[in-house]
Amino acid sequence: MDKQLLTDLINKFLNNQTTQEENELLKAYDDSFDKESAPELSENSKEKLESEIFQKITSRIQKDREKKIIRQVQFRTLLMAASIVLALGIGWLSYTQWDSILNLVSPVEYTELQVPSGKLSKITLADGTQVTLNAGSKLRYPNKFRGTRREVRLEGEGFFEVTKRSDQPFVVRTDQLHIQVLGTSFNVRSYREDTRMEVSVVTGKVSVDSNEKGQSVLLTPQQKASYTVATGKLEKGECDSTDEIAWQNGILNFRNNSMREVARVLERKFAINIQLDAKMENCNVYAQIGNEPVDLTLKALTRLMDAKLKKIDDTYHITGAGCTSI
Repeated sequence: MDKQLLTDLINKFLNNQTTQEENELLKAYDDSFDKESAPELSENSKEKLESEIFQKITSRIQKDREKKIIRQVQFRTLLMAASIVLALGIGWLSYTQWDSILNLVSPVEYTELQVPSGKLSKITLADGTQVTLNAGSKLRYPNKFRGTRREVRLEGEGFFEVTKRSDQPFVVRTDQLHIQVLGTSFNVRSYREDTRMEVSVVTGKVSVDSNEKGQSVLLTPQQKASYTVATGKLEKGECDSTDEIAWQNGILNFRNNSMREVARVLERKFAINIQLDAKMENCNVYAQIGNEPVDLTLKALTRLMDAKLKKIDDTYHITGAGCTSI
């Protein structure tokens, strides 16, 4: 495949002879590259990639000229622009570069599913992976998976039953964590308002990395990773995975959780507002809550805590002098 077109563009840029349209084109490809290393592409893959890129280059230059689009462009460095030619010349592209170029040639569409409080949602992704989302959760996922990995982004809680693909890892990203598997089932709880994020494994192996401090743990069944937001610490421990995923059946298991944490979970489950007396927030709760109506649930909980419950408009108020663990 002749690479003369792209080579000429780089040479024109280095000699300050490119048009605004050509600068826009180079900038788009410049942004798609990073500094990660990766394996060499096969000859067939390289030929296909180069063919798609040059077809795209030709069509974009013609399209931009017809529309007379003129915008100011600033490059980060000349080296990064020239690296496009070098990468094609030696057939060496990183995982990120490969995926980025595929997206430039033919962008993938994404769907964002947001589950309201009081509801659960179950979906099947393009690869057959099953995801159950808890109330108040949000999942962003591609309509098809391609490239070197299958990646989704989660805010909230979800249970994943991942279809195995040994050559294409499945990745779940949250604000604090990076979770990677090949084929397994696991639960992720990562609500932004919570002080602790958790990943628990039912089957298979799961790698969990923290985004900030570069900590990493490898989990097997009946193990979980806990990330504390305040300290940025990632810890590995044992768990009962049955308890961790019981929320799918409407069952909530609290094991010495603070009443503040319990209130947040109940707000999401029942789509309600709870106002806690400051003295009640740090009470420890050890209990199981099922599918009883919200009024009965809160009455039973406050009775055990020797607290008072009052509903004003749409808000449940819980007050008391304090409590002992339930």
